[in-house]
Amino acid sequence: MAYSVLQGPCGPICDTFTCLLPIRHLIRALLLAGLVAELAVPAVLGRVETAVRTSQGLESDLRTLCDAIGPRMAGTEAMQDALQWGLRSFQEAGLQNASLEPVPIPLAWREGATRIEVVEPRPFRLRAAASAFSPSVLEPMEGELALGGGGQEGAVLRAGERLRGKIVLVELREASSMESLGVSQRDSMVAVREAAEVGALAVLIVSTRPQQLLYRHVNNLSAQLDPIPSALVSREEGLRLARLLEHGESVRVRMEMPNQIGPSFETANVVADIPGEGLPDEIVLLGAHLDSWDMGTGCLDNAVNVALVLHVARAIAEAGVRPLRTLRFVLFGGEEFGLFGSLAYVDSHRAELDHHVVTIVHDMGGGPLSGYSTGGRRDLLRQVERLLGGADEFGRFRHTAKAYFMSDNFTFMLQGVPSLFAVQETSDYYSSYHSEADTFDKVDIDSVRSSAVVAARTLVGIAQETERIAERLSAAEVSRWLQGQGLIRHLRFLGVWDEWRPQRDGAGFDSN
Repeated sequence: MAYSVLQGPCGPICDTFTCLLPIRHLIRALLLAGLVAELAVPAVLGRVETAVRTSQGLESDLRTLCDAIGPRMAGTEAMQDALQWGLRSFQEAGLQNASLEPVPIPLAWREGATRIEVVEPRPFRLRAAASAFSPSVLEPMEGELALGGGGQEGAVLRAGERLRGKIVLVELREASSMESLGVSQRDSMVAVREAAEVGALAVLIVSTRPQQLLYRHVNNLSAQLDPIPSALVSREEGLRLARLLEHGESVRVRMEMPNQIGPSFETANVVADIPGEGLPDEIVLLGAHLDSWDMGTGCLDNAVNVALVLHVARAIAEAGVRPLRTLRFVLFGGEEFGLFGSLAYVDSHRAELDHHVVTIVHDMGGGPLSGYSTGGRRDLLRQVERLLGGADEFGRFRHTAKAYFMSDNFTFMLQGVPSLFAVQETSDYYSSYHSEADTFDKVDIDSVRSSAVVAARTLVGIAQETERIAERLSAAEVSRWLQGQGLIRHLRFLGVWDEWRPQRDGAGFDSN
């Protein structure tokens, strides 16, 4: 539609204002007034979607992260290489203000040469891996093995004195979904804590995945050493040990885990912007965590989504789109150790959090995108359903208000910032999660590109809205949200409530 037919109170708008404002400023004023939004937004989104579909580099970026750089545990040389690669990639894409922002982590940890073996009734070596942040066992430690249940709360405590001075075997159920993986991770945390309380020497956790697959999880989110050593053993061998014990055999195990433990250190977040044209102080953020565990190559968790973020940024820059609000792209560091990247971000950007309109985080593998979670906010859910109502070309979206405590989105939610978390199909994800099997061959590039189209549409669509699609919650509102979602008890269980609970404008949070 030509501007000459838009009528103002004193005649045609172009006739009234062209002599006073350059066309670019006129368009910005009209956008802010909401007069041409219906014309501008579809055109901008169309350019962005075309660029995301046609832009090159997605598979190349993913190969670099997964195959050339490989696993990217915080504090390693590979993670440093990944940070420099991310910074250089944003700069080459033409983004502005690209920088590395420091992320402090209170303790360094790496696995040493773990060796765990059965010495009775018949010697054999176990396939095993140390739990993240397990204390070292520098000198071989030998002890009698005893059954400690399945990790359910109270199981080890009920065994009590029977487990004192012994190595406890915890038989977790085989994983069948992401939800069951979450339950098993909680159960292993419970087992380690309770075993320490009853005076056990150490804990052996039976892997939840078959075919000798090992993986790495933390038993706390504070990057602190666990109270006693623990390790994962292959499912097949762990079940063999359980059967021996159940049939009355005496089993003795020798452990040696010379884990490398060091002082606090810094990793970083990679941050870059595409400045907004009309409301540059307001920020819509798209992020994914760059770090991974040291097993496999961290491809599904989370290189696919790092590549997605970079691909969206590059495509928008190539399309020459400068939306109303600033687009910010963040590759978080230290997520696997305990969300340290996003915690550092909200701390260093605290003064501008009021200007963060929405944070969008992708961190659920590379499967087909089924929608976004709004973290319990139904006002935001309605807006997302409206914005993506016409973008449902990959299958019907099922956006949800469910609150996911899974990734860096949660840090922003604690600060009241509206946040979206990408919910994806995980049938091909949970089996390799955090494991040796998390490698490039598991990735469906077409699926990642399709998710990138939706992420770009969501990001730019929110940035182009004439009004903010949701407001930041007050301290009192976050408190009510935490209570309503049952998350305060969850944070206390994880031991991070005192450190994570946000303080804002001098107001504390009611935790009762």
